[in-house]
Amino acid sequence: MTTVLVADDHPLFREAIADALRTMFDRVGVLEAGSMTEAIDQVANANDIDLVLLDLRMPGMSGVKGVRTLRRRRPDIPIAVISALDDSMVVQQCFDAGAIGYIPKSLPRAGIADAIQTILDGGSFTPNDSQIGHTRAEETDDSEELDDAMRCRFELLTNQQWKVLELMAQGLLNKQIAYAIDVQLTTVKAHVSSLLQKLGVSRRTQAVILYQKYCRQASLSDRGNQRP
Repeated sequence: MTTVLVADDHPLFREAIADALRTMFDRVGVLEAGSMTEAIDQVANANDIDLVLLDLRMPGMSGVKGVRTLRRRRPDIPIAVISALDDSMVVQQCFDAGAIGYIPKSLPRAGIADAIQTILDGGSFTPNDSQIGHTRAEETDDSEELDDAMRCRFELLTNQQWKVLELMAQGLLNKQIAYAIDVQLTTVKAHVSSLLQKLGVSRRTQAVILYQKYCRQASLSDRGNQRP
């Protein structure tokens, strides 16, 4: 029997994927998880999972961190991301984190089924250029809110890159940042270059603007979650 864990916080999508899997295989077991906590528990307690289909935006942990966490817990289980996010940087980072495939939810049902079949057959699935976006952040700086793809890009930053970005937002120059976090100037320059690339911008001011928007949205979200 083929066993697939579908980790997605939308019950209707989990049901649709379960139905698609049952049409693909005569004998298939479908496990479900509505949060990263549930997904982690499932992979920790089940020995016969053949594939995890993981959404990137779920309660408990989101973004590429979820892929890394599951890979650390069960490196023997292949993980395919299945997501509405079509950002090329996010796709690449998922593969770098150990995903075996990235399946856009925008694919037709038959396309999703073919992608899953390819992965279960031992292959991998990468969306082609027409199925993923390449919009740079410079083109969307005027928007009031960050979309899911850009928020996911922030989750790609390392702890040290976050520190550098926070200090950039305070107006510190590279030399001052190097002194503040006790690293070499060349290290700061490397962090700045990497975080600009991850955020899809070419200038420090753009990164700071995005950071300020990210912090505002995170603050509003936290306040909303605290309401009775």
